[in-house]
Amino acid sequence: MVESCPQGPTCMLRASRVMTRSRGARLVLPILFVTVFIDLVGFGIIIPFLAYYVESFGARAAVVGLLMSSYSLAQFLFAPVWGRLSDRIGRRPILLLGLTGSVVGFTLFGLAGTLWLLFVGRVLMGIFGATIPTAQAAVADVTAPQDRARGMGLIGAAIGLGFILGPALGGLLSNLSGVLRVSLFERNPYALPCLASAALAALNLIAAAMFLPESLPRERRDTHLAERFSRFELLSRGLTDRRLRLLVLVYFLFMLGFTMMEATLTLFIERRIGPPDHAQLVRRVGYLFGFIGIIQVALQGGLVGRLARVFGERNLLVTGCVATALALTALPMADSWVDIYGCSFGLAFGLGLSQPSVASLISRAAPPQTQGGALGVSQSAASLARVLGPAMGGALFQQVAPGAPYIVAAGLSLAAVVCARLRS
Repeated sequence: MVESCPQGPTCMLRASRVMTRSRGARLVLPILFVTVFIDLVGFGIIIPFLAYYVESFGARAAVVGLLMSSYSLAQFLFAPVWGRLSDRIGRRPILLLGLTGSVVGFTLFGLAGTLWLLFVGRVLMGIFGATIPTAQAAVADVTAPQDRARGMGLIGAAIGLGFILGPALGGLLSNLSGVLRVSLFERNPYALPCLASAALAALNLIAAAMFLPESLPRERRDTHLAERFSRFELLSRGLTDRRLRLLVLVYFLFMLGFTMMEATLTLFIERRIGPPDHAQLVRRVGYLFGFIGIIQVALQGGLVGRLARVFGERNLLVTGCVATALALTALPMADSWVDIYGCSFGLAFGLGLSQPSVASLISRAAPPQTQGGALGVSQSAASLARVLGPAMGGALFQQVAPGAPYIVAAGLSLAAVVCARLRS
């Protein structure tokens, strides 16, 4: 016997939407996972040799930092634009456009014969790096609020897996360049991994064009979006709600501290416990970041969703920030690899809880027709943190003390806790 709905048509409509979202999630989430995973593998491939590639043009070490910052700066400028545009025309076209830009950017980066072309390729990658915020918006489209953290965790797991496999594949391909005896790769051993990234992005583009459905129904699109796409206008629109402002600030503070750690950890290990062999140190640090990625994948691949339903996303966010602050506080006292791995576990645990939780909270705080814009603004804030964090961390490491960046970063994580506890 079927029980009647006490609220009549309204209840039936709500139930129909829940069923539609459930079917959409089963169809869209696996495709989004693969799309983000392949995109991040392509991005991670260039990490191991980026510094050496820049130096092969005779540039100084400072230029490496500028090249890395150029990517994040381009994302800071364009992420809100892509997010708001996806609210108007749908997620699928923006994802396809981003993947197309990645193909062009990686190809140009691999074939660059001058330093300025390296910058052009890297900036193009940043401009069209719309995959993650748009994928997060698509997750918000097809998941119910109570399942949002699980969906965001799946995207986080794809990011973590991409960062595990990408750098390892990049190191392997750069070493294979000399074996293949192709004149292009003999002249430029870093062209092969870059072109492999372009090929991955092209395959990803074809697969997404064939199999990825649109997740944003026409009736939920923002048809009144203004013609102007000023970054400052979009930022101000995205931050009109106090809850959104606080959540974006939480994400910015957390990522600012985390990127300060990322930028200086290799130098800290070299100064404190690192082996004299530079290649051995680079390999061990690669294993360490792989360990961090594995912990993230384990958390975000399914555990975060279950924890969010029991404890709530805000509590998970606070717990993640506190765990990160504790690990950062302990890091300056580390004097062995065991200590480093222990602190890294705390950092991975904190990041694994915080990232999907804050993304879920932001998507729930934004109106349905502006979720892409809100997530784009949060990605823009994270990109700004990636611009500022390495410079701040490097200055503190060099001018104050090797452990100074981690103490300041711990303070930023605790400030994020305070903001996360504030309510509108």
